[in-house]
Amino acid sequence: MDYVCPACKSENIQRLSVIYEAGLSEINTTSSTSGIGGSCGSFGGGVASTSTTGISQTAASQRATPPEKQSYLKPLLAIYILHIVAQVFGPKFWGGHLFTYAWMAVSVLWVCFAFQYNKKTWPPLKAAWDDSYMCNRCNKIFVLIPTAT
Repeated sequence: MDYVCPACKSENIQRLSVIYEAGLSEINTTSSTSGIGGSCGSFGGGVASTSTTGISQTAASQRATPPEKQSYLKPLLAIYILHIVAQVFGPKFWGGHLFTYAWMAVSVLWVCFAFQYNKKTWPPLKAAWDDSYMCNRCNKIFVLIPTAT
């Protein structure tokens, strides 16, 4: 069975996961330079070395990025850091530990939200992404739903 883009009817389509992976490149470069100069009997020189590491991503790969799960680390780290800050400065500025408890409550709510999102919302988003394609002619992203024949 031939699949085509629903917008322009082109057969030139690719799965999002392929576009995403093909558009990622690891960068790991080093360079060095040296120089020497002089003026009025004085001489000087220098040597420098630099390195660059990272990931390069194409625009198509950015469009094809899969949905991300929510992080639990950020709110837990915020609870810990702000607990320490409140212990040191809280009684002096915020009337006891009210600030600590308020921030902890907000952070716990965020963790609950992240848990529910990762359990209920993210799986269907990921499943739809797994079945999604991009047209290389008109750039439309669409879900292909297999049909039984």
